[in-house]
Amino acid sequence: MFDASFLEMLLVGVVALVVVGPERLPSLAAKAGRMLAKVRRFIATTRSDIERELQAEELRSLLSKQEEEIRELRDIMQQNTDSLRNELRDTESMIDSVAREAANTIKPLSKQTAMSTTSANKDEKLSS
Repeated sequence: MFDASFLEMLLVGVVALVVVGPERLPSLAAKAGRMLAKVRRFIATTRSDIERELQAEELRSLLSKQEEEIRELRDIMQQNTDSLRNELRDTESMIDSVAREAANTIKPLSKQTAMSTTSANKDEKLSS
């Protein structure tokens, strides 16, 4: 924290002993220790608050990116769903068209079959 060598610290201690006196030096050292502890706690708390805010900002950024990806995926899924619905409608109309054509083809054939069956029955009755 401080860039002080042992000799510098010893010099500060001797000056404090001379200025304050030996009776008050222990209580002053205790107060200085408590103040230093408070400063360290304040610095640690501030550092953790800053780190927490940075993490929160990173999380917000990540969340924003994830929301954007979700929107893109939702749009892609909607496009695919619309495309599939259109293809299903086209297929359904094609099946209906083929069914109508088949029904129109079957009706004349069934009439012809009925007529030929009726005429065959008449021919059998006449020949008998």
